[in-house]
Order: sequence, then structure tokens, then C-alpha cells
Amino acid sequence: MKTFQCPYCGVGCGLYIDDRDRIKGDFEHPANRGDICKKPIYLPKIMDEGRVGRPLYRESKRENFREISWEEAYRILADRLSSLDPSETYFYLSGQLLTEDIYVANKFVKGFLRTNNIDANSRLCMATAVTAYKMAFGSDGPPCSYEDIDDADTFLFIGSNAAIAHPVLFKRVLKRRRELERAVVITIDPVETETAKKSDVFIQIRAGTDTAFLNSVLYVLHREGWIDFEFIEKYTEGFEEALEQARKFPPEVAASVCDVREEDIYLVAEAFAKSKKLISFWCQGLNQSINGTMKNLALINLHLATGRLNGKGCPFSLTGQPNAMGGREVGYLSNGLPGYRDVRNPSDRRFMERFWGVEGIRSEPGPTITEAVDLILEEKIKLLWVVCTNPAVSLPNLDKVHSALERVFLVVQDSYWNDTCEYANLILPAAQLGEKEGTMTGSDRTITYCEKFKEPYGESKPDWLIFTELAKLMGAKRLFPYRSNSDVFEEFKRSTEGRLCDVSGLSYDKLPARWGGNWLYGDLRFPTESGRARLHPAKFEVATERGEFVLITGRLKNQWHTMTKTGKSPQLLKGEIPPFVLMNPEDALELGIEEGDEVVLCKGSKKVVRVVRFSNVKRGHIFAPFGYPKEFGEPVNLLLTDRVDPYSKEPDLKYSGVSVKVLAHHRPSEGLP
Repeated sequence: MKTFQCPYCGVGCGLYIDDRDRIKGDFEHPANRGDICKKPIYLPKIMDEGRVGRPLYRESKRENFREISWEEAYRILADRLSSLDPSETYFYLSGQLLTEDIYVANKFVKGFLRTNNIDANSRLCMATAVTAYKMAFGSDGPPCSYEDIDDADTFLFIGSNAAIAHPVLFKRVLKRRRELERAVVITIDPVETETAKKSDVFIQIRAGTDTAFLNSVLYVLHREGWIDFEFIEKYTEGFEEALEQARKFPPEVAASVCDVREEDIYLVAEAFAKSKKLISFWCQGLNQSINGTMKNLALINLHLATGRLNGKGCPFSLTGQPNAMGGREVGYLSNGLPGYRDVRNPSDRRFMERFWGVEGIRSEPGPTITEAVDLILEEKIKLLWVVCTNPAVSLPNLDKVHSALERVFLVVQDSYWNDTCEYANLILPAAQLGEKEGTMTGSDRTITYCEKFKEPYGESKPDWLIFTELAKLMGAKRLFPYRSNSDVFEEFKRSTEGRLCDVSGLSYDKLPARWGGNWLYGDLRFPTESGRARLHPAKFEVATERGEFVLITGRLKNQWHTMTKTGKSPQLLKGEIPPFVLMNPEDALELGIEEGDEVVLCKGSKKVVRVVRFSNVKRGHIFAPFGYPKEFGEPVNLLLTDRVDPYSKEPDLKYSGVSVKVLAHHRPSEGLP
């Protein structure tokens, strides 16, 4: 029996696989206590389907691929990297890699090549939450843990459909509600999601207006005398500035902006004021927005204004991917360094230079992935190396992305053939979870050791080994002495000693374990200059885009991201094809659209075809899952702009103006999707 962490959502469930290839929940694991959702059950059946088994190469994208040896692949890469200035290269990593993989890749780029031209797909999901946590608390990481669910009495989900995106966590919340009669679950969302349907209160907000709503809650808390001034005085700063901004949004104003009832605002304010323990959960509905950092800060302000930390509550950002938290510890975004360090901090750079034995770590953050796309089109970036992610489907403004992928020398390092491979020059077969060993960190900072339970497919290699072998060929044997994943982990954990995310005392045989304790700031001292948490004025900008509908995107229930693995399982595809769009029946009636009709979603000349399903979506809004790859038609991200939040540089994937036109009416005999 081998144990590992689930490779899908960020809950970080502990699983085990028995000698008959059956996946079950690990009852000893603190994240899930034996619970499990549907997705990982089918993992063993699809691990070998659609795999890349040997390195593939073509000089020109008009040629066919030919199989080559690893030695030839490394020589091609060494020659390319040596012929280019580091600023002409770019690396795009993934929150689905093991921590050991991420650490070596990050060291290769920032330490060996000496460029910060590296980012990860966490830029698309967690960059905003990271930015807000740092602004409010001085560092990243959720302040609480899953155990806090077990004695809370109020749960607020905003911009999170946890029932399908983080199902095991949501089931734990429902269990708590069954145990405690007064427990309340509140959901704020433009769509009546599965989470909303199972909540006690559903507030159907207009997309993009969360900051106005949350500011109004702060307004009410102050007006009603529900502020915890003792907590504010002892442990925070910035309250007056935050309140001044909130005063712009009395309930009558916010209700109009958000298209909600004034009593909805009062209800949430009363929950913050009178609950015993309130936990707010959020995910991409707050993060993927041009106003995302402000949305996050407005929510955190409510916790600080009412003293809702530790025993009284927690602002809990739900991690999007299985190891995005581990990537944050390693510092794999364009500004990061291991141990929650930052390239902009001189002492952080000096430490890592001494630790790695290198010189000249760059002080300026590299471009983010959306900025890198522009640099490719300007011919300033000439080599793009994509590892374990599928930007040809997942990035916004896909026509621009596809143009960039056509122009650049593209390296794809992945276990599976995916849409991005269609644009590649060189494909490197990577071992996936289960075929290699290492660690992952779930949403509440719990690290899990993932055991190997299967030999790598074909000539696949662990990602850390690919970078290590290439670095040695390029003359960096001293910097990359690793012979095993445990060598990498031992080095990484030493880099965290004395930091907030200190894992230096852990070893594989002591996992799972959580760094930072149950409460990250249990003594209410924060790693800020003053030692206090900071409230920020949460400024609100109206998200405006031309179009008769606001297009919102999100996940499918039984699929994961771009369906590279889960899409190979017939059991998981059931009910989720053909690709669909959710629409309010009243909006559909006005346009003469019936359920089951094919419609075209249009943004200028860009068009995406979907089948209509009726749902309780806010009038003037439609919802389309983002994960369908090209085999199912044009990906919906074709219709999304690449505008970003000014603080986190996270794209606005949750708000795009589109029109809807009927393509074909369904025939009754065809039934509904």
C-alpha cells in the first residue's frame, strides 16, 4: 500500500493505493480523514493513456516530430540556452509539480541562468490571494487550518464553488452544520452553484462588485457599533483609512451597485458581529479580477475589524491546485525565492546567493506569463519552456497566445500530449505523480509525502532530474549535486530555516505535517514592520465591458483544469459533454433560446459554440466552464481579455462582455445534454 496526495484540487487529501490499484482515502491524513471525491478514483485507469514516452523534436513547426534520445534533447537545449541571452528565455511552471521539481527548476532559472523570467500557472489563480495576504499580514499563507471548521458556527463562501471545486472540504463544512443546529452557511455568487444550493443563505451578487458589497458590510459594522476596537488598537493599523473608503458605500448605494437587497448586507454584517467563530472561504471568484486584490483586502478588513482570527475565525483562501502552496513556499513566481523570500529584498537575495553558491540573482521581478506573451510577439523572448501546464487552453486572449506559441521555440515538458504540444519544437516526457517521489502542500499548509507506486511511462523522467541532468551537462554539477528527490528536499528545507514557512525540522518519515501550526499568527504578532496586521482602503472600480452578457468562467464538477487526465475517463466525462453554457431561462426566453439549443458566444470576431443549459444565473450573466480542450471546439478563454489586476498581475478570467446568438435549435428527439 502506497500513500500520496491527490493530484487535483488544493484540499490536499491523503490517499492510498492498494495492490489491486484501488484508490481510497487515508483515514490518518488530517486534510480529509479518509474522505474522497470522485476524481482520483479513476486515476490508475488513465495514467498511461495519451502519454508521451520519448523525447520528440522538430526544428520547424511545419515538420513532423521525430523521436530522439535524451542525450540529443539535452544537447539541443544546452545549445539553445547558451546561444541566447537569459532575458530571451522564459519558463512557465505549474502548481501540479512536486515541491522538489519546483525547487530545482527555480534554482536552475534564477540561480544558474540568472534570470527571473519564470512564472507559474498560480499566476492565474493564487497570485491575488498571495498579494493580499502579504499586504494585510506581512506574509503569505492562510492564518488557520481545516481543524477550525470543526468548531465554527458561520461559514461564508464568496467567489468559491467549493462543493465542486473543493468537495471534501465542503463536506466537512456540511458535517459541522449537521452537528450544530445554529451553524449557518452563506454563499455570495452570481450563479446559484452547487455550493449555493446547499447553503442556508444565497446572495446573488452582480459579477465584479464584491468590493462594494464588502465595504458596505464594514460600513454597517461601524454604524451599528459592532467593531472590535480593542483588537484594532492592540493588533492592527490602517483602520481609519479603510473605514473612510467604506463610508462611500452605505447599504442603499452598495445594494444598487451589487444588485442585492440592503438586508443582505446587514445579514453578513450581523454574521461577522455575532457569530462565535466565522470562517470566510474564497477562491477564483475574488482572485481572477482586475479588482481582485481589493476584493481580497475588503474581506480581510472585515476579519480584522471584528477580531475574527484564530479562535474567532479566519479569512481562508482556498488554493486552486494540489501544490500551489508548495510553489509559494519555493517562490516560483517571477518575484519569489525559497522560504517566502523576494528578489526585490537585498537581504533575501544575499542569503540565497550564499546558500546556492551563486552570484548575481536579479533584483527585478521577471515578466508575468501574460506579459511574456507580449514579449514573445515583440521577439524579445525567443525560447519558452512550459512545464506541466497547458497554456494553449488556460491563458486568456487565446488568439494572441496561439500566435506567440507559433513564433517562439517552444519546449513542452509534460506527461501527456496536450493542446500546447501542437505548437512545440521539443517535447520532454515527464514522470507524473505516482511515478516519482516527493512532497506537496495543501491549502492549509499541510505537507504530504507522495510515494512512488508505478514505474515511469516509457522514458519519462522526474522533472527535478531533467533540470539536474541538463544543468550538469552545462557545467553546473556543483550547483546540482542531487542523486535523489530526498537530496533536493533536504536542501530545500534548510533554505526555510527560521522563516515563517520553516520546514527544516521535517523529514519524509514525519509527514504529513503542517508548518506554522494550526494558527499561523497564534500570538497575533505579524511579520510586518510594525508587527501589526494592516487594514487597507479597498478601492472599487466598476468592471465594464461591452456586451449584452457578462461571461463568467469556472470549473466542471468531475474534471480538472484542461481535462488532460480526467478527460480520458468516461465515468468522469458523463454529464459534462457536450460543452455547455449556463443561462437564466428569462434571458433565454427574450432571445428565443430553448434549453438544449446550440448558441454562439461572440466577442468581436471571436466565436465559441456551446449548448445551453438553464440555471439560476443572475440576469445578464452566463457561465461557461473553462476547461474544455480544442477537441471539443474552441476553448472559452478565446473570449477573455488579458487585462490584469494592477497589484497581483492576475488575469481577469471572471468577467468578459459577450453576445449570444442561436446557432441551431435542438430537436426534441435529441434530448438535452
